[in-house]
Amino acid sequence: MRSRPAKIAIFGNFGMGNFGNEATLVAMLESLRRSRSEIELTCICTGPERVQREHQLVTLPLTRSAPSLIRKLDNILYAVQTIRKFDALLIPGTGILNDFTASPFGMPYTVFRWCLAAKLCGVKTAFVSTGAGPSHHPVTRWLIKRSAAMAEYRSYRNKFSKNFLADLGLDTSHDQIYPDLAFSLTMPSTSHTRSTDSAGLTVCVGAMLYHGWQGHLRTDDQVYRAYLGKLRDLALWLIDQNYRVRLMMGDQNDETAVNDLQQAIVAERPSLPDDRLIAEPARTYQDVIRQLSEADVVVSSRFHHLVFAVMLGKLTASLGYSPYHAELMDEMGLGAFCQHSDDIQLEKLIAQFNELTANRSHYQRLIGQAVSAAHEKLADQEKILESRFLHPPLSGTG
Repeated sequence: MRSRPAKIAIFGNFGMGNFGNEATLVAMLESLRRSRSEIELTCICTGPERVQREHQLVTLPLTRSAPSLIRKLDNILYAVQTIRKFDALLIPGTGILNDFTASPFGMPYTVFRWCLAAKLCGVKTAFVSTGAGPSHHPVTRWLIKRSAAMAEYRSYRNKFSKNFLADLGLDTSHDQIYPDLAFSLTMPSTSHTRSTDSAGLTVCVGAMLYHGWQGHLRTDDQVYRAYLGKLRDLALWLIDQNYRVRLMMGDQNDETAVNDLQQAIVAERPSLPDDRLIAEPARTYQDVIRQLSEADVVVSSRFHHLVFAVMLGKLTASLGYSPYHAELMDEMGLGAFCQHSDDIQLEKLIAQFNELTANRSHYQRLIGQAVSAAHEKLADQEKILESRFLHPPLSGTG
């Protein structure tokens, strides 16, 4: 008898220009490749061509084309025919078990279909440091619960996710909480020196194309205008305090928001020097990290902007749209520096900013301790995944 390489399928919404998702994929790949086990990796994803090009990885699409009347049945058959060739299905990180900008028969149904196919074929499934909830549609909530119930292993990137699934009636008593997978990435060294003069600070302001939780399903321009208006007012205040402002994107779709925000700021300060307001596009998560590394303070709505920022040791404030953001900030010792995207209060944000910058050393020490702890916890999870999922069944020699 001899063993063959373990055939591992990595599943997710990758290759669509969300830099947090791409960083999650890279973190999962790096983790698996650190294993002492012999493995063959395939990524089943939304944008297979892009993932294949950027990561030199064998890829497969989440769905295959078929006439509309039989598409759903055909895609179930496709999932079964595909997943039966693998030993394990790993679903890493991201907020995949929710309905943020998704209808029930978008990503929630897609996840369910592949988990069901894996269960039918006896392929082990693992949700690894996943994000779950909120979800407001009863069908989505049913799909999420059933998908998670079919997994042999579940870990969550925060308490909120575990509690959300428990509230749906899933037994989570044996499930663990581990940090977001991006915390296992190695951050580049930076030559940026934090200014001791507050007037010399550079502040990254992350803008997203935010239309509320149901976003792309029911585009709400009023939500977007109010959100962008608050970011404009913050940027104007920062500029008037002689800070440099860099506008950031966390998804390729956010380029529209960055451009809109830049135009709104320039309309109010038409003679502003070019070096006081910077708005460079990002094309990869590495671009985002490079831009963040040049900042002293980060204020953003994107979850992985916050993760990257604290990993770089940056003073950070959250304007997030979900409970994930607030819990992450609390774990980093920054729980006092959160607001919701739907209710940004400028005066409060200015007070938070002033507190961060007035006590920089204190908060940087808390951040450093929390990031180190997160890195160590993920190393423990790597060992669990290797022992449970990266060893294929023995095969005969003949």
